[in-house]
Amino acid sequence: YDELEKTASEIARILKPGKAMGWVIADQWIKKKFTAVGFLMWQRLEKYFEPIDIVCLTRHNQTSNTGVWHNRARQYNFYLRGFKYLFIMRKPEKK
Repeated sequence: YDELEKTASEIARILKPGKAMGWVIADQWIKKKFTAVGFLMWQRLEKYFEPIDIVCLTRHNQTSNTGVWHNRARQYNFYLRGFKYLFIMRKPEKK
């Protein structure tokens, strides 16, 4: 997550005070291990920005919403994640 934080710090550097930015990210499930990437990234973004809102973006018409993936999810015991997070944050005003 260090590289993502470098990106966040660069956004904070170039964004004007009081202006907002959006960050889209999803959680991950790799080798039977779930990682709440969204929440981990939120903690890092709070170092640079003030939160405005969190929006849940649902996925429509993607290949993961087919019978093949539903069967795999049952067979290999994992959840089909149907959304991503959109974090909307603002760079604080200069004091």
